[in-house]
Amino acid sequence: MSWDDQRAPIIRSLVEPQLFGGHYRTISARIYDYIDSYKKAPKDHLPDILIDKIEADNKREAELYIETIEAISSARDNINAIYVMTTLETFITRQSLRAIAVDFNKALLKDTDEGLEEAQALMAKTNRANLMVFDPGIRLSSTDMSFLHTQEAAFPTGIPELDRRNFGPTRKELWQFIANTKAGKTFALVQLGKMAALHKLRVCHISLEMSRDRCRQRYYSAMFAISKRKETFTNTRFKKDKLNRIIGYDDVRVTPTLSYDDPNIDEKLEAKIKKWGPRLLDNIIIRDFPTGSLTVRQLEAYLDNLEQAERFVPDLLIIDYPDLMSLDKGNYRLSIDETYKELRGICVARNMAGAIVSQSHRAGAKVKTLGAENVAEAYSKIAHCDTNITMSSTAQERKMNLARLFVAAARNDGDRITIVISQQYGMGAFIVDSSLMIGQYFENLPKDGFEDDEEEP
Repeated sequence: MSWDDQRAPIIRSLVEPQLFGGHYRTISARIYDYIDSYKKAPKDHLPDILIDKIEADNKREAELYIETIEAISSARDNINAIYVMTTLETFITRQSLRAIAVDFNKALLKDTDEGLEEAQALMAKTNRANLMVFDPGIRLSSTDMSFLHTQEAAFPTGIPELDRRNFGPTRKELWQFIANTKAGKTFALVQLGKMAALHKLRVCHISLEMSRDRCRQRYYSAMFAISKRKETFTNTRFKKDKLNRIIGYDDVRVTPTLSYDDPNIDEKLEAKIKKWGPRLLDNIIIRDFPTGSLTVRQLEAYLDNLEQAERFVPDLLIIDYPDLMSLDKGNYRLSIDETYKELRGICVARNMAGAIVSQSHRAGAKVKTLGAENVAEAYSKIAHCDTNITMSSTAQERKMNLARLFVAAARNDGDRITIVISQQYGMGAFIVDSSLMIGQYFENLPKDGFEDDEEEP
């Protein structure tokens, strides 16, 4: 720091003065002031910037600073600068742990849940503090072509029209689904979780509105086509022409083989779980938190604990939904904006995909197609999310179990496309069939029923 013009600015950017102990903290702070002013190491000016310490009335303190300055000066020619820089990360980690030791012990001594949360947050912060800056980045002249295969590796949604355009959740990005109140937002997230698990990806589903048991039931319904009651459902299938346009609809009758009102459902579902648990169901963890209680810091501590205690590192983090996290009621919109920003940062730092939902505002319930402008509370939600998809349906569409997905905003491909999907929530199916909305879709919607066919799932 004192003599190397090349490396002094790097150290200054990485190592805070607080990480030094005793009088070295003062020396480092003075050196940093010099570097900030002159963009180089102080060298022979080191005594000048510490003149008040050298000439202090306290002789013992003055001698300490003089001896230290002399030691730094005499050692400069024998310093292995390259080696010192390679140990910089270790130094930061060690000193960071020392810096939190007192606060860490104080937190544990509280012997409360709040104290444990503080201790976990301190550890998490230390583990991640500044270490990512040691990655120098990549030169544009690099011939490493791996980016061609990984830059747009979106997770599958099970909707072909979205998957072909990589509009699914993506690592280090935030995916958002917007719909009206009670319009199927949780079903959309369960669909993502199911598809990720089917592709051997790990999923952590955070629920702030629904209990873990109800959420678990939604997953079993989606995985195994379980209905609430033993009944027959009507599924809509699309007829398409050679240009893949919807030209008609088939009304298909479906009777699920499993229902929750079956007196033997416990045994039947347990058999399914035992069969698919190790291969599929182990990849999903569901955790519920009380509405309005979860902070971003608590979420990070939970993910850290999940990794350490369960050896479970999620590929996909689902949050249903961020507006129900702990927010500052005095500055609600600013708090939401900051929360969305921090959630995306978590996804980037942990190399995982994030999927969230948001409600449309009150006026959105009256529009035919929800757009980005219809998101509730803060429009900045759209800016912080990489892919934004809305879902809308008219009264006639709802009668037919149809809905439209509109890609309102996306960073990685052309957006503003609309996809028609058929659904069957009675059997846990967010999607039964799908097609791009092209041609005279609304004009061709039938007003009457359709011919019935029988189908067993």
